Amino acid sequence: LEPKSIRLGVQLRTVGQRDTNRAIDAIRAYAAARFPKDAKVEIGGSALVEESLNNLVVVSQLSSLPLSLLMVFVTLALFYRSAVAGFVGIAPLALSILVDFGVMGAVGIKLNIGTAMVASIAVGVGIDYTIHYLAAYHRECLRAKGSGDFLRRTFLTSGKAILFNAASVGLGFAVLALSRFAILAELGILMALAMLTSALVSLTLLPALLEALKPAFIRRPLPFERTESGTEVPL
Repeated sequence: LEPKSIRLGVQLRTVGQRDTNRAIDAIRAYAAARFPKDAKVEIGGSALVEESLNNLVVVSQLSSLPLSLLMVFVTLALFYRSAVAGFVGIAPLALSILVDFGVMGAVGIKLNIGTAMVASIAVGVGIDYTIHYLAAYHRECLRAKGSGDFLRRTFLTSGKAILFNAASVGLGFAVLALSRFAILAELGILMALAMLTSALVSLTLLPALLEALKPAFIRRPLPFERTESGTEVPL
């Protein structure tokens, strides 16, 4: 007969954390303006749980992205014994990730649990193309010994493999675009785009950087690397 509390449910017609946050802010503003000063208002429900999960995943993924790029840089720099190799290797990955996030902003795809993971996955998958091309470029350059059309041979060997691999992996992820679950559909579209951009950037930006910079590690045999004659190259 003398209720001290009341529970009110609000159902939103839209989805997405941005709209949910606007509704929560409006509720708090209304309560502050219209409710008695001694009234205590607590907001809860699945919307706040979703916000906490989104923040946790998004923040962790965005913080792990620089770490992923750093690990790629260190791995390539140690393998080729050159810091330039590390910078050249992460350049295509960084550009591919920027394209992905740019497309997300242009078409209105929101950053959520699914789409936040695209960048880290793209680094893990896209680094394959960079390593394949760098290894082929290095091998063909050593074989040419400073002369010959080694760039053409690089495209004919690793270039074909990269394009076929990107097409197969990208189409595999693109199947998710048919899903009725929005997060999976957006993940499939973005991953297919990441595979395409990673492959194209590796075949365009990477050779352009190598031709412009002409780094010393490209012309330097790796330790214990065998020449065509079968003899080992000394350290």
